[in-house]
Amino acid sequence: MQIKNITTEQQKPYLFLDSGNLLFKQAQIAGGPSREQLTAAGIIKIYTAMKVDAVAVAPLDLASGLALLQTSQKQGFPWLSANLLDQKGLPLFQPVRIKKIGRIKAGIIGLTGALSTLPPGITRAEWQTVLPALIEKTSHQCDILILLSSLSPAENQAIAQQFPALHLILAANLGSGNMNPQQVNNTLITQTDRQGKYQGFLTIDWNRGGRWGKAREEEFNNLRNRLGALDWQLQRMEKRKGLQQPDYIEKMKQVERDRETVAQQIKFLEQSLATASTDKKTSPCIFNNNFLALQRSMPEAPEIKAIVTEIKQQMNSLTPINK
Repeated sequence: MQIKNITTEQQKPYLFLDSGNLLFKQAQIAGGPSREQLTAAGIIKIYTAMKVDAVAVAPLDLASGLALLQTSQKQGFPWLSANLLDQKGLPLFQPVRIKKIGRIKAGIIGLTGALSTLPPGITRAEWQTVLPALIEKTSHQCDILILLSSLSPAENQAIAQQFPALHLILAANLGSGNMNPQQVNNTLITQTDRQGKYQGFLTIDWNRGGRWGKAREEEFNNLRNRLGALDWQLQRMEKRKGLQQPDYIEKMKQVERDRETVAQQIKFLEQSLATASTDKKTSPCIFNNNFLALQRSMPEAPEIKAIVTEIKQQMNSLTPINK
């Protein structure tokens, strides 16, 4: 209900995405009916009721094998994984989805991180094998390209460095909690804490240029800070003009040259930003990020409450009652 209220209030088109590690809390679950299996099936029902747009298959989602995921996929659940393959080398899940969000076409790719043990009948391809061709193809079909990834942080960074056509990586790293967007090349990397404690909201003002503006603003601020530091250094050196040693004079000249270089860089960047602000095709894309702590005290939507009640009843039927 809390998520629904916020999206209704904003009255903007949105995508509801999840990078996985959604269903289970541990790497392996015994087969057969169990509280964990019932909870996982309930999570899928809840996400379906909430009209999730895409969920990547991550290692913990495979803790009980393939059956639950494949059954829900046949029923329309939007699992994604470009690198989980069957014995013939074909994808077990849909590799990419293209969704219309307002006037923008979003391409969403799923990648599954390393598993300690692969379920029978599965091979896992490395991202270097499957991702380049997918990005090349999908980037020409979409305005914004998103990767749902449970790969390691180092792998996500390498992907961002290699593929400037990729605009956003939503990570599902078990060792990290909420992570504010970090810009690498032209890619934002971010993630929300696991197990439904928070909902991440990334609000994007998208322009056709497809370039993030945050980095240029940060560059501008860094240059101004650098200019201030050089001005302070020159002021201190001016007070010591009595020291006329050749090496000291040369050092002061070098600081003056550095200051002039930074001042020119600021002037160039100011002109660049002024030009971009008047041209929507080159104007940078802007984003805002927020992590919302999900409150258990909030009333549940009726359809969600009914699913939760059903799960609890099924769990009770598994638990012997001593009288």
